[in-house]
Amino acid sequence: MQKALEPDSDLLSEGNTGWLALLGRMRPAATLEEVRADLGVIAAGLDQQYPGRTTTLAVHRATFLGRSEERTLVFGVAAVVLAGVGLVLLIACANVANLLLARASSRQREIAIRLSIGGSRWRIVRQLLTESLLLAFLGGTAGSLVAFWSVEGIARFVLAHLPHGAPRLAWNVSPDLRVWGYALGLTAFTGIVFGLAPALHATRQGLSTALKGYGGGFIGKAGSGGMLRNTLVGVQVAVCMVLLIAAGLVMRGLYLAQTVDPGFAMKGITQAQFDLPSQGYSAEKAQAFERELTATVASLPGVDDVEQAQVTPLSHQFLGTGLTVGGEAESRQFMFNVVSPGFFAMLAMPMVRGRTFTAGEARSDAPVLVITESTARRLWPGQDAIGKTLRDGEKKACQIVGVVKDSQVSHLGQSDELFVYRPAGPTEQDRLQLLVHSKSGETATANGIREAARALDANLVVDVTKLADNLEAWRAPSRLVAALSGVLGTLALLLAAIGVHGVVSYGVSQRIREIGIRMTLGADGRDVMSLAVRQALRPVGIGALVGVIGCAAVSQVLSDVLYGLGAHDPVAFVGVPLFLLGVAFLASYLPARRAARIDPITALRYE
Repeated sequence: MQKALEPDSDLLSEGNTGWLALLGRMRPAATLEEVRADLGVIAAGLDQQYPGRTTTLAVHRATFLGRSEERTLVFGVAAVVLAGVGLVLLIACANVANLLLARASSRQREIAIRLSIGGSRWRIVRQLLTESLLLAFLGGTAGSLVAFWSVEGIARFVLAHLPHGAPRLAWNVSPDLRVWGYALGLTAFTGIVFGLAPALHATRQGLSTALKGYGGGFIGKAGSGGMLRNTLVGVQVAVCMVLLIAAGLVMRGLYLAQTVDPGFAMKGITQAQFDLPSQGYSAEKAQAFERELTATVASLPGVDDVEQAQVTPLSHQFLGTGLTVGGEAESRQFMFNVVSPGFFAMLAMPMVRGRTFTAGEARSDAPVLVITESTARRLWPGQDAIGKTLRDGEKKACQIVGVVKDSQVSHLGQSDELFVYRPAGPTEQDRLQLLVHSKSGETATANGIREAARALDANLVVDVTKLADNLEAWRAPSRLVAALSGVLGTLALLLAAIGVHGVVSYGVSQRIREIGIRMTLGADGRDVMSLAVRQALRPVGIGALVGVIGCAAVSQVLSDVLYGLGAHDPVAFVGVPLFLLGVAFLASYLPARRAARIDPITALRYE
């Protein structure tokens, strides 16, 4: 096994085995602390057995999401979904609380009579709370059934939008007892919390006020529960605003990611990635294999260029090194890549100063570098970088022979990091990937590359994909988050619109007699409609303002999927509030228009 890992060294007998990772299964009753203690004893014994060495054993729970980008993708999407669902739940609860408050207000005389004849306030609150819990459980049951039927489809949708190479494990996403218990507990919690306030409010008002207020009395002020209803409307609008602005930011970021120019060409380019040292190749054998494979692929029909790179653009693989600039004492961290001389021409990355590498420099491992335009500006502002030198860890001076135009080869949306290119010399031949430009199409080229590699080594694992797949992998998180946030934002908008419409309709129904008096005293339909719309939009406007401020404070968490877009994009922060206010206006317009058409005589007789 060791020979396949690293043929040129004896890793299993070396003392600095920091690379070694072991997998083990704990006994059912064992804890992580017990395992750490046992391994600590083993480490101490190894230190005694091998004096001069220090053994450190770190214990972690194993995870199938080992790479940081995998964890970021999966947990990031899960966090967005949970946060969005939580906000939608808050809107729905505020909506239902408003409906319960309206229903309790319409029963004020009944409640007042029961209290006046000796009824217990706690007993009435318990009855109202039972009704809200029943409503919550009916809704929770319906939602659980929908979740049970749709969860597999949602999982397939998420897996279909994962990038190439992302883990596609056969996850079991079917709800189990823990999920049902969580749903039951959340349903009970929301039913109690958002049903308690209307119940307490309905039983708090004085008996004489409640008895006199019945019968369609004049409610020109906020009315019974008006302040609480307006507050709930404001909460709905504020939360809806946060979701909609977040969805708008992500969709704008997705649009920019779809149209962004990464600074290099991808059309017609296929990449072949393999790791020869890990599959038992010595350095000499790997170099010979690379030469044979390159020559064979170059002879395929339609192939007009074959180049090499240690890391292909946007492949989520990064190389770093420390280089010293001029007379500086401390080295700086640079990103770098090792490429063949024709790499820049194939990817249409123009040289803005100097030249690229020559074939002779590549064969001789010449100490020359090509740097990016932004690197030249940062290191030597206002100077010509050609001829300058950077020193590596061995203090060897590497001369800069060319400056290439900036491109987003390591991170999409970022092109200003310190970046250098080295020529692909003989010492790097065992770790290079192929880039193939063909006019016969990526599919035919990919099949030809696989057949050529199989002819040289039938056991070699080769990953052949389109170079454009790397760009799609960077876009995948924003595409997935945009789809999910769009669905949640639409649902939030629908709930908020229903809430505004319901509150205005209830307000109109409670103020019919007041409307009749106003119209009798000379107010026309437009005055009545204007009054209803103004009073409806007041809490909407306050909630929208709070939502904009809140989203501005938390939108920075979306920066990873906002390619080329600021977290405070003016289009989203201006367009979304205007759109939401327009929807709120339409939601309040219909009941307001109905109020304007009320006959004054009928309104005065209204009970």
